[in-house]
Amino acid sequence: MPELEHSSLATASDRPSMARPRRAVGAGLCTLALGACAIVPLRPEDPTRSGVLVAAAAVVIGAAVLLRSAEAIRTSLFIGPLLGCFAIGALGDLPPAVTTVLVSVLPLTCLLLIGRSAALRPAAHWLRPGVVTREAPWLGLATVLLSGAALTVWALVVRPEPAEYLRELQRLPLWLAILGIAGFAVVNPVWEELLFRGVLLSELAAVWGARAGVVLQAALFGVAHFAGFPSGVVGMIMAGSWGFALGVMRLRSGGVLIPYLVHVAANLVIGTVAVLVLR
Repeated sequence: MPELEHSSLATASDRPSMARPRRAVGAGLCTLALGACAIVPLRPEDPTRSGVLVAAAAVVIGAAVLLRSAEAIRTSLFIGPLLGCFAIGALGDLPPAVTTVLVSVLPLTCLLLIGRSAALRPAAHWLRPGVVTREAPWLGLATVLLSGAALTVWALVVRPEPAEYLRELQRLPLWLAILGIAGFAVVNPVWEELLFRGVLLSELAAVWGARAGVVLQAALFGVAHFAGFPSGVVGMIMAGSWGFALGVMRLRSGGVLIPYLVHVAANLVIGTVAVLVLR
């Protein structure tokens, strides 16, 4: 990716900070640590684990404030409320759909409201739609087709046990199951794109460069899907590769709309494959 950091579509905050290198290192580590906290699932049945996670996130947020790093503080303003929403959903036993709406709305709202201060601008420049580049259509189509084909092969070979929500979908008529998949495909990528291709990629790129931002957000995206569909190490590699492609699209287009649309299309394929194959 030799041209990524010099793309005319990248904003100033997508470029690494050359000033105060020590602070840049600290800001990058805080941002990366917060990203790691965000992908660890909260388990109501394991209060010790949840307590350690919340305490770790609080320590990192404190370090970000002490560093006075705009990048780390912006990340904190998003991921802090994100963890709070997940905690409310897990401890309050909220329906997954309600939790998904919360994490899609509240963290971004906090970032936009508090990020209006001059010291934290631009708070969410990545929220803009961006532009459709020449390679976007074929890169998006290739990502969807390859991920769908790879997932189908994986599911036929491994034959994993379907998650409960997939089993519920399989009990429905096919058209209704696909409608449920479509609803999930449209809503769930909202918070994932805001987190990975929005906050994490942008803030890591701002302190460590675009290449590091794309690679690190993809690695976190892969780890976050360890227990997903597909799962395990193979699932992590597949999801990480997918996240890398989405990260390149985000950087090239200058916004999150293109990766979001590709993410929705891929989720539709993934959900349909899961319902049809895992029977």
